[in-house]
Order: sequence, then C-alpha cells, then structure tokens
Amino acid sequence: MADQRLVHLLIDVGNAGEIKRAMDDIVVVVLKDLHQLKPTLLSTLIQCITEIPMKTTIYGCLTGLLNLRDAPLVGLIVEETSRALEDAVREGDFVSMKLLLRYFGELVNAGVITGPSYLDLVANLLIVIESHGVKPQLIDAIVSVVLGALPWASFHLSQTDPEGLQAVMSTIESYITKRHDSLLSGSLGQVFDALKVYRDCPDNEPYVQVDRLEHLWTQIQNLQANAWDESLLMRPENTLFEELSRAQSTPSPLFWVFDDSVNTPERILAELPSTSQIERYILDDLIVDTLHLLSHNHIECSLFLLNADKFHKETEYNFYQAVVENLIRELIKLPGSVEPRVYYATLLFDLCKGAPGKVPSAMGRALRILFSRMDSVGGVGGGMDVECVGRLAEWFSHHLSNFNYTWKWADWAHALEDETSAKFAFTKETLDQEIRLSYYDRIVGTVPEVFLTHGTVFPTSAPTFNFKYATGYSSGDEEYDALLTRLNRAMVSKGDHESIVSILEEVYRHRVQLQSNAMATDDYSRPGSAWNQDAIVRDVFVQNVLFLGTKSFSHFLNVVERYVKTLQQFNTNEQDKLHTVQIITTFWASNTQNLEICLDKLMNYRVIDPVSIIHWVLSEEVLRGQYSRWHVWQILKNVVTKVNSKVNQLREKVGVNAMEEDDVSQESLDGALRDQKAAFILAFTKFQAYLKELLAAGHIPGQSAEWRWVAGQMREFGRSFHKEINKLKYTLEATAFVEPIEPNLLKIWNEIKAVGELLVKA
Repeated sequence: MADQRLVHLLIDVGNAGEIKRAMDDIVVVVLKDLHQLKPTLLSTLIQCITEIPMKTTIYGCLTGLLNLRDAPLVGLIVEETSRALEDAVREGDFVSMKLLLRYFGELVNAGVITGPSYLDLVANLLIVIESHGVKPQLIDAIVSVVLGALPWASFHLSQTDPEGLQAVMSTIESYITKRHDSLLSGSLGQVFDALKVYRDCPDNEPYVQVDRLEHLWTQIQNLQANAWDESLLMRPENTLFEELSRAQSTPSPLFWVFDDSVNTPERILAELPSTSQIERYILDDLIVDTLHLLSHNHIECSLFLLNADKFHKETEYNFYQAVVENLIRELIKLPGSVEPRVYYATLLFDLCKGAPGKVPSAMGRALRILFSRMDSVGGVGGGMDVECVGRLAEWFSHHLSNFNYTWKWADWAHALEDETSAKFAFTKETLDQEIRLSYYDRIVGTVPEVFLTHGTVFPTSAPTFNFKYATGYSSGDEEYDALLTRLNRAMVSKGDHESIVSILEEVYRHRVQLQSNAMATDDYSRPGSAWNQDAIVRDVFVQNVLFLGTKSFSHFLNVVERYVKTLQQFNTNEQDKLHTVQIITTFWASNTQNLEICLDKLMNYRVIDPVSIIHWVLSEEVLRGQYSRWHVWQILKNVVTKVNSKVNQLREKVGVNAMEEDDVSQESLDGALRDQKAAFILAFTKFQAYLKELLAAGHIPGQSAEWRWVAGQMREFGRSFHKEINKLKYTLEATAFVEPIEPNLLKIWNEIKAVGELLVKA
C-alpha cells in the first residue's frame, strides 16, 4: 500500500492544491519507510521525469527538498538518473535524454549539483561535434538536446559560472555556422526542400521557413540577449530559496557518447509562424513531448494538455492555441506523423469536448489560417504541400463527423471560383470524405445552396454505380440483347463456370459475325479487331460481376469467389487487366470508396495486378481530369503498399525457414521482388513522362496547378516509400532516371534520394 501511495503522490504532485505541501507529503512518506520505498522512489521518479515533461521543475525541486533531509539518498537518485541518461544516449532515445538533462538543470537550481558539474556533463555530450566518423544526424540530435535543456538552468548558470556557459555557447555556435553552409547546399538542403510544408512560394510567404535547429539556436541567442531570463517555466525552488540554499551539492558522473545513428531525425520545419523567443520553444516542446509520451492513452494526454497552464507561470499566452497548433503541426508533419494520424484527430476531439468554450475557437482560428495559406498569393501553382492538404481534409472530415457535420461552409464559398486551387480540392475532398463517413442525404443538408448548385464541389446525386447493361439497355440487336439478358439471369441464378463461359462464347461468336455489317455500336468495336470482340465480352462479364456485388461487399466477394476462375480466364495479359481496371473505374466512377475496395479485392484474387492499376492511375486520361482527387493517389499508395507488404512477409517466411531448404519460398520471394522493382520503375517512369508532357505543353513549375499536384504527389510517393526506394535507387537510376534528366525532375529525384538516405539507417 505504501508503494502504491508513493507512486500516486509522485504522479499527481502539482495537479491540485499547494505544490509545496504536496512535495512535503512525499518527503514525509519516503523518509518514514525509506528502506522499503527506495526502489519504488528511484524507478517511479525516473519514469515521471521521462514521461511527464511539464513537471520537470517540480521533480527537481522535490529532489532538492529530499537532499536537505537525506543527502545520501539524493546521491543515489543522481546516480540512477545519470545511468538512465547514459542508457538513453546508448539507445538513441533523445526525448528521454533531453528530459533528463532538463532535470539535471533543475538540480542545479535546487542546489543538488553544481553549475560547473552540469556544464562538464554538457561539454562531454558536445564532444561528438569534434569526433571523427560521427553521423551529422547524431550531432544535430545532441546539439538539439543540449539547446532544448539549457533554458531550465541557464539563468542560474549565468550567475554562477558565466565562463563555462559561454564556452558551451561558443562550441555550439561554431557547429551551427558550419552546418548552415552545408544546409544551403548538398543533401541537407535537398532534405530541407523535400520536407517543406509550403513550396513554390516567395521566401517570406506565409512566413520564412527555417530549419528547426537553426531556429532553436536563434531563440537561445535571444534568451542570452535577455540576460537568460525566461518568463514561462514555473520555479517552485524560488519560494524555497533560503531552505534549499543550505544544501550540499552532489557532482554528476561523466560518461561517453556512443556512435549511434539517429532513429528519428530532428530536422523539422517551423511549420507555423512562431515567435523568436525561447518561451515559444519551451511551450511547443513540452506539448509535443506530452503528445508522444502519453500516446498510449489519449484520454490521459488530453487531461494533461487541458491543464498545461497549471505547470507554468501565469501569462497572457493562449495555451489552447498552442496545443491546437502543435497537434495540427504533428498531424501534417513530413515525411510522416510520429503517431498514427487518427491519434491526433482523437485528441482534438477530446480537447474540444473537455474545453468546449476554448478549444473549438482556437481550432477554428487555426484551420481558417491554414485554409487561407493553402494557395500562394502568387497563384495556385504554389502553396501548401499537396500531401498536407490531403491530410487536413481527411482529419477535418473525421472531426466534423463528431459534431453533426456542422461548419460555416458559406464563409469559404470563394474557394469555388477556381477549381484548380488547393482550397477547392480541400473543400471537395472534405465533403467527399463526409459522405463516406455518413451518407449523402445526411450531408446534403449541411452545405449551402451555392455548393449544391456548383456542380463539381458537391455531387448532384448520391454515390452509385454505372451499370451499362441495366434493364432497358438496347444495342439495336435483339439477338445480342437476348444473350446479355440470358447471361445476367444465369449469373443471378449462380450458374457455374462452364455455363457462364458457354454463354460468353456465344456472345463472342455473335460479335464476330457482326463485324462485317457494322451493326455493333459499343465503344470497343473496331471491325477486324479480334481483341475488341474479347474486350466487349470482358466488359459484359465484368460489369455483371460488379452489378451482382452492389448490394454489399459480402455479396461482391461471394460473386468474385464464384467466378474467380472465369475472371482470371479473361485477364491473361497486361492489356486485358488494364481493360478490367478501366471497366471497374467506369462502373464505380461516382463512388470512389467502392472503387478503392473493388480494385484492392480483385488484386487479392489476382484478377488484376499492381502494374495494371499503376498504368491506370498515371495514365493521361486519369491525370488530366483527376490530378487533385485524393482517391486516385490513395489507390496508387495502397497498391504499392500491398506489393511491399508481400515482399516483407515472404522475407520473414524465408528467414524463419532459413535452416531448411525451401526453394518454393525463395522463388516466391524472388518473384515478389521482381514485382516490387517493376512497380517502382513503372511509377517513376510514368510520373516523369507525364511531367515532361506538361513542360512541353508550356506548364511552368511554380505557376501550373497541374504541375504542382502531379509533382507534389511524386514527392509524396518518394517520401512514403523511402525505405524501398533507397534500396532500389541504383536500379531506378539505371532504368527510370536515365541521363540526361530534365532539371526540374532531377531536383525532385535528388530530394527523394536525400530523404531516403537520411531516414534509412545504414
């Protein structure tokens, strides 16, 4: 019971009531039964320090109070937290490393360790700057950790050891200066460009996009210019100054930095306008750390965020705006969010529900600002990265589903004026997603009349299918129409493969006979072409399969399983499979959700294949009219993801059976690797071909909306599959990216390679 009480006291300290009294209670509980509670105190305190970043100042002050009563105990605490810091460095856990270093800074303020001892610890971390063979990502991460921890102790250090503090600043300044030169050129600059949220805009629109580490360095310099006096962090030790000043200091042990590479690179953009003051960094960083450390429990995380202002000095800063801003920043973070995107969406819902009078207004303000920045003031050829636009639409539709789909769409009616703009695409995709999440008649009542009469931004009717051979269809040939009716009835009656094929053969023979008198009126009929007769038969059969599966997906799967052999028989080569994909996309043209699912299921049954779908997605006929439609690009990503998953599964299977001779598994893996290679080569070849056509037609990068979307999706494709592309880059350069490469395309390819090389551990 005493152990559980101590755990609860440590976790809850500062949540309510007077902090000093809560800390005194903990000291009394610990010292009353020190022998029994010592292990619980050590393990729980370290866990609290590394998982509740907003209470670092409280835990530092608490350690100072314990130091007054039992210095040997605090010596053990320092030893254990030092060991935890060393483990964090060894494991590349830079968040824990930063939080522990902040805690040591608070121990300086509480008189537990000396300023010079703390600065020696920092200096030993910074040895990596001068070490040979250390990866730049590791140096960046260490420097970011040190800068991110300095504000917690910098004022005290400036008073007690100004020379030591300046030495640390000089070391970092020298590194930042050299790093800036490499950021302007080479692979770091390419990564920076690849991960920009806004591109093809003037340098100052909507704000200057700066590197996170350089921006943090600027904030620290501004803090130094302000005599190291920050105004945000709560300082409970200040109220206990006379009491803590009697403490004896315990020196921190030294340790070495191991040559580990960074797991998650710290090179992130300042995505929204931010102040140059260190307070903004402190607030943002505490919020982001809380988001990630408590990601296992979104309810607990939302409660911490709603009460964040309790753990800082009283200021006029709007904490809710900061929380919303950081949630959205993490949601659209490139190349990918740290947590699943649904986590951030759930948190925003929790926050709106928990503080209905404050969070919704902050979220609405943030969204309106983002909406206004989706397109550059210079035109629709520049603005927010198209992947970020899509993520925002995905999130916003889910968010509105929790609030009766209510939004003042009329305020955004101006977005309807230009259908090539990102604002229009965002609006349309949000409404389409709402229909997916609910149903057409529910959503149609939530949008203004101007949207309903527009004709494009909102569908004029509910999503449905387009069955060419529905009741009432007439080709002008009674015998042919009778055969179609007979086929439909046979399939409704669940006729077997042989009977269906027999009818289809009759249809084929009849069509061949019609070639001479030009009675056929179908789009696929060109006299003298045997393939076109096959195409007509395929169209008739596949459409009937799709039609019988329109009632539900279970119906669809049942029909496919019943006729999978027949479907495969009519899809024996790439031309046939591409035709089937075209039939499916025409059938479900107004219901993109069913389209995605049907393509996926028929690929599972090997009726169609990834290559045929990639051919369709990146064909001129699709891109010309649908380059900003999110479902088109989602289909492409889903296909390649499935290809990669198959490779990974077979690799695992071959690895498990490594001790046995399993030629079948190895052959399957080799085949999957060939399919994977073919998919990436085809995708990049098609991307390039289409973009070259745009350039030849006079489209100018930065001014053309079509270029912006297609090139943007090529970047996103590269970011999404950076691991696989990094492995295949030499193959791709020998096949898809053959010299000479058009300069604009070469820039995109170099960005994709740079991101892959940075994010993939060697």
